[in-house]
Amino acid sequence: MATRPKATRPKATRPKATRPKATRPKATRPPKAARPKTAWTRKGAFPGAAAAPPNEAAAGERVQKLLSAAGIGSRREVERWIRESRLKVNGEVPALGAKLTARDRITLDGRPVRLHTPDVKQSRVLLFHRSPGENLDLKAATSRAAELLNLPRSSGRWLAIQPMPPVDGGLEILTDDGSWAHRVSRGVHALTVDYVLRMRGPLNEALVDEFRAATDCEGEAMSILQADAKYGEGFNHWLNVTVRATRSAQVRHWFAARGIIVSRLMRVRVGPVHLAHDLPRGHSRAMLASERNALINEIDAAKPPLPTPEAV
Repeated sequence: MATRPKATRPKATRPKATRPKATRPKATRPPKAARPKTAWTRKGAFPGAAAAPPNEAAAGERVQKLLSAAGIGSRREVERWIRESRLKVNGEVPALGAKLTARDRITLDGRPVRLHTPDVKQSRVLLFHRSPGENLDLKAATSRAAELLNLPRSSGRWLAIQPMPPVDGGLEILTDDGSWAHRVSRGVHALTVDYVLRMRGPLNEALVDEFRAATDCEGEAMSILQADAKYGEGFNHWLNVTVRATRSAQVRHWFAARGIIVSRLMRVRVGPVHLAHDLPRGHSRAMLASERNALINEIDAAKPPLPTPEAV
């Protein structure tokens, strides 16, 4: 029998009920004040403060201070270079105390001067035992120290703080930090210094007492704090001297005027820094951080106090 196909009824679809979504009014913020356009700043800097690119001189630094801090030369040397028209900024001789910007081009004798960022540069200080009668060769002394102490070579210029005359010897302080050298040089005259003298001639206790009481030599002021003699059997005698603001040449001249020849003069102490017995002649060692701090603290303590408002 033939089968009839089943009739299918279309299903009725009910429209889905849609609920209207509630719209919340958006909070409106007050308009921001217009910010002036400024130069690019690095992260963490003050708002609106332009950050200088690396390895560039800081704006507003005096030319003497900047070159001294970079180890190019002392401030007096920089002033002399300016007077001799050897130092130029952007092709022109600057005025003494002129301030530099980050884009200024500095040349010395026609050669460009590259400045190192002070934050990156690591300053070094050496204690050098110089033999009396030998000239102070900074290049040879620092090169030998770099080899013996395994120190990296410094790209800056080395400076000697209050170097002794060529005829004398002993403790020499060397550094490649111009700012530190300037700070110590300005205050080292207020520190006490120890000299050891080998003398030849009729030295006696009366002459030593006269030397202790001496206040000047050929019109130049001198201050003798202590003098202890060790008399030898022959003509050679030894004298340990502690002075302040007194050059070794003054000590030599004072005794020479009285018939005493100083055949050797050695500086063995500058403030809290001593010349160790285990440091041979011609050798050097790195100055300890504790010694540097002690030297700076003693210099600061020797400065005269500032006048109080009541005194003014």
